[in-house]
Amino acid sequence: MSVRLPLVLVALLGLTSPFFAAAQSSENAEARVYFQEGNRLYEQASRARGAQRTTLLQRSLEAYVDSLRIVRSRNALFNAAIVCGELGRNDESFNYYSEYLRIEGLPEGDREDAIERRDALRSKVAVLQVATTPEGALLWIDRKDLAPRGETPIELALPPGEHRAFIEKEGYAPLEQEQTIIRGEAFVLKLTLSPIPVELAAPEPEPVVEPLEQPRPRLRNAAIGTAASTLATAGVAIGLSVRASTLRDEYDRAAAEYRMTGDPADFQRAQDLADRTDRFNLAADVLWGTTIALGISAIVLYSLHRKKQKREAPEVGVSVSRNGGFASVRTSFGAVR
Repeated sequence: MSVRLPLVLVALLGLTSPFFAAAQSSENAEARVYFQEGNRLYEQASRARGAQRTTLLQRSLEAYVDSLRIVRSRNALFNAAIVCGELGRNDESFNYYSEYLRIEGLPEGDREDAIERRDALRSKVAVLQVATTPEGALLWIDRKDLAPRGETPIELALPPGEHRAFIEKEGYAPLEQEQTIIRGEAFVLKLTLSPIPVELAAPEPEPVVEPLEQPRPRLRNAAIGTAASTLATAGVAIGLSVRASTLRDEYDRAAAEYRMTGDPADFQRAQDLADRTDRFNLAADVLWGTTIALGISAIVLYSLHRKKQKREAPEVGVSVSRNGGFASVRTSFGAVR
């Protein structure tokens, strides 16, 4: 083991540059930080012994996994597979090598090296191979609430025992299959997916043509609304005028008391009543002016409505004589409702 570690370390460090030289995005930069931290910790582990070495390997693996959460780079996959192997986590090591080998465009030498390393683990793991017709189906193992393990065809190392495989592909009926696997052996599931029958779309119902609504007499409605506003404003104006008159009477009484007593308090009270009377009179005058304006607007709108109705109403004439009778209808063209 002590002879092999430095050789592996050289391979790891040699793989650092090609992948990350082109990474420009912030995500790739963050993944690179974790990747380099994993390399640094692995290098320290290669010089350590015992529990310290194990701790450094575990920290190195954590850094590679953090990098993989951001970018599934081939170098981080390869390094994670090596570290898992050093820690005796053979299932994970086998699966990292398998994912690494599914990457397209691997150099032939790198592919052969990864295959050799993965095959060396086969006697230590239980392997499930899943192939489907057609290919490209998603595979879950044991739990559907987790992310899929990949697409078929796929080869996974799993704990020995019974496992349930869930296979799904769009346009095909989903499948479930149970399989018991044993350490040191590979078990193959070859499954054929059944297409889901395509249902013919039901004909769309013909659109129902709603009858056109007759244009509403907008001028008449506007006249009615304005008249209602006129009455409401007039009511408020009357109330203010009545209140102003009441305050004026109170002012007269307070002024008379002041003339009789000469008390400054009576004078102040009279002044306050005078100010309040002025404010109410001013508000009443404004509202009376608004009432007059609204009343005139209501009259104008109603006059326009009546004029428009008269212009658009057809004129019907009937004539009867001994020789027969006839009727005529005359209306204007270009009337606008």
